[in-house]
Amino acid sequence: MNALVSPAEPQSTHRQGAPLLRTLALCDLVDSTGLVERLGDQHAAALLRRHDRLTRDLMLLHQGQEIDKTDGFLILFERPIHAITFALAYQRELIRLSEDEKVPVRARVGVHVGDVLVWQNEPADVVHGAKPLEVEGLVKPVTARLASLALPGQILVSGVAASLAQRAHGELGANADRTRWINHGRYRFKGVPEPLVVYEVGEAGIAPLRVPPYSGKAWREVPWWRRPGTMFIEAGVAAAVIVLGLWLLLRPPAAIAFAERDWVVLGDLQNLTGQAAFDDTLRTALRLSVEQSRYVNIVSDLQVRDAVRRMRRDPAQTRIDREVGAEIALREGARAFVLPSVSEVGGRLRVSAEIIDPKSQATVYTDSAEGVGIDSVLVSIDTINQRLRSRFGESVASVAAASAPLAKVTTDNLDALRAYSLARKAATESGGGDAALSLYDQAIQLDPNFALAYTGRAALRLGSDDRARAKADIERAGTLRDRLPVREQLYMDALAATFAKPADMQKKWVLLGEMYPDHYAAFANLAHFIYVYDGRFAEAIRIAEKAVAPHYPRSGNTHYLLGALHLANDNPAQAQIHLQRAKEMNAAGLGGIRYIDAAAIPRRFADAEKELAGMRTSGIPSNDIQVHRERIALAIDQGFWREALKRADEAEAAAKPISALTARTYRGSKLSLQAIAMPGTEFIRQLEAYARSEAEALGDPQNYDREQALFGTFFASYLAARNGDPVLARKLLAGVADDADVANYHYVADMAALAKAQIALASNDNATALMLLTARIDGSELYLLHVGLRDAHAAAGAFELATAQAQWLAQHRGRAYAEYNGHEMLKPLNIAESNLAVLSEAEFAHRLGKADVAALKLAAFLRLWPEAELPAPLQRRVEALLTNSDRPQPALRS
Repeated sequence: MNALVSPAEPQSTHRQGAPLLRTLALCDLVDSTGLVERLGDQHAAALLRRHDRLTRDLMLLHQGQEIDKTDGFLILFERPIHAITFALAYQRELIRLSEDEKVPVRARVGVHVGDVLVWQNEPADVVHGAKPLEVEGLVKPVTARLASLALPGQILVSGVAASLAQRAHGELGANADRTRWINHGRYRFKGVPEPLVVYEVGEAGIAPLRVPPYSGKAWREVPWWRRPGTMFIEAGVAAAVIVLGLWLLLRPPAAIAFAERDWVVLGDLQNLTGQAAFDDTLRTALRLSVEQSRYVNIVSDLQVRDAVRRMRRDPAQTRIDREVGAEIALREGARAFVLPSVSEVGGRLRVSAEIIDPKSQATVYTDSAEGVGIDSVLVSIDTINQRLRSRFGESVASVAAASAPLAKVTTDNLDALRAYSLARKAATESGGGDAALSLYDQAIQLDPNFALAYTGRAALRLGSDDRARAKADIERAGTLRDRLPVREQLYMDALAATFAKPADMQKKWVLLGEMYPDHYAAFANLAHFIYVYDGRFAEAIRIAEKAVAPHYPRSGNTHYLLGALHLANDNPAQAQIHLQRAKEMNAAGLGGIRYIDAAAIPRRFADAEKELAGMRTSGIPSNDIQVHRERIALAIDQGFWREALKRADEAEAAAKPISALTARTYRGSKLSLQAIAMPGTEFIRQLEAYARSEAEALGDPQNYDREQALFGTFFASYLAARNGDPVLARKLLAGVADDADVANYHYVADMAALAKAQIALASNDNATALMLLTARIDGSELYLLHVGLRDAHAAAGAFELATAQAQWLAQHRGRAYAEYNGHEMLKPLNIAESNLAVLSEAEFAHRLGKADVAALKLAAFLRLWPEAELPAPLQRRVEALLTNSDRPQPALRS
């Protein structure tokens, strides 16, 4: 029997549970009372309501939960990075609010993380004014103390919260590069037993970025003799003696505050031996040795060169010495600067490394190792590596587990190592690809077992689309696996998976990213392959955002990738933000075609043509030919069919010398337009020739793009069925329908389903066509599948459903332009269909008896494409609508 409970003593169904680790943020408006006095009650109330609205909107955006509100808000977050992104956005919005209202609105923000107790108040208590949710714990007053210490416009963060948030700095997205972290030192807070390290996070021009003043409830820890009135001289002396004794007894060695995954800058080698062979060789050897660590990160050479340029110096003429290296470390947020040197002392070669504090340029540690003869230097660097990593706080076990001897995981041939070092350096320079390849060749010639050189050469060859020779290099590196550091083994596995199924490929990049979270290229490549092979744009965006980081020198390329992904995901505003950032960082993947697409999608064709005229060449023919597809796209999107077909012929001719794959891809693009403009016997003849070339590629054992040949074959089958030749369509389909690779490639499976559905439509089997197409719709499907659905619904007489698909096609021009679909072969057809969708809407409205709608849609279509430019099949469709319309002919575009 249930126990009776008195109504005067209600029992909550939400009892207090175990402590939870959560983040609190307190936002406190500065001088809110003065604001009311200056503005008056009504104006101030309106302003405060606007403030509260924008704050709650930001809470929702950044996954915060409102706990309490007075002059500001107390907010609960799951993770510190969520609180930081909220606080940064909040301060930016207050600046905008101040500008809009013509009155300064400032706030202090404190952020802390710790255990809290959370419970819900009884509904009866809430009715009488209690808060719905209660939060208690020491974290709450500490957060309040941090907020009260802050200056107006300042965000103060406890050390523990800052440490956790900094590890997720990349999640700040496009704002990561502008965000600064400043350590203001240790503070004591009234009522808090232990001192706290206090950080400030903010953006230049918005945040104060300076030490907050002392207050009655918070003060910075300083030497006792600088604390007026805090102690008597006798107590101070006694305390000093005690502290001195304990310090002498327990003092640790001097150290830089270094945390796991922090960054260091590696300086140029100070070569005091006179042997030029050591100059680049030993520095690269030390880098490779330290890079085996998962604890320490080294700022890349490319990022160092960019920093030197920002310092208005010439990278080719600037040595990274103590002064320059310390400044670079401060600019790039690195904790330490390491300056290596080699000298000859008493007939022995001594290798040394200084760990330098960038702020003071003082040497904190110096480690040395020496040996006899040139052969000793790699052993000495192994010793230095282990000592450096221990100095930075890496455990002895971790150092031992990831410290294979350099001679084993690189080469014992210093000339080969020098060639490898110069190759890496050349690869970071614009146009240095050919020089880098030659140097890798030299390194391999000097040491045929130099696995790292094979891996480096393979990466360059993949980037230049030389897949056959890249595969040979990867296979050779695989036979020398035990001569690679652990990180490079994982990288080699990921490169090798480029020739495997997409699912296996993605697993390798995921593993590399999980093992080395600061290997940003792993996340960028993973996002790229999800985009290319699977079309899961939202997922790719989340992953790519991890590769936008201050320490990733190719963040500009990641912004460009994010721009493409947001275009394909039909989010043009976000795409524009990332593409603009990519432009500022001088990034242009595939020559910059997405800048053109971003202008063309909203039909800003003058801007698109301007971008096209300024499109840069990369020196990689398979990339540079993309300009032809953009020229076709712009012509077809404006309805200039004759020009588009002419440009398609030019593109096919330009593609033939590049590669068989490129030639087939551009021929497929041309055929897709001919299927609309000039169907018939000649078209079918050309289609059969194209299908034969794809079949030959399928049978070629040296073809490393077999999935593209499959895709092309299914596409040819689709075009044949669409143009009234189901016999040819079935014949083409028969050879590949059961191919095992179809299921491994999402976009190939989509095209296979589309081909089968089109054949079913040609046989009046509308139900089968709809079943095949509907089964593929999951948000990642090819744009062209919606063309198939439109046609299938229309064939079944379901014109309302057909209209919905036509509207989808017209509204998703971002996907039409930016989905990858097998080297973007379908791009011209997608763009054409995004315009033809409007004509289809007119036809479906006519079939539904909606004459007015049909006339309006036809007029809209003719504003997009001039009737005089239309191919004969399209003119007949327009004339049929005009003949059946009671309305006068719509005005044509000039």
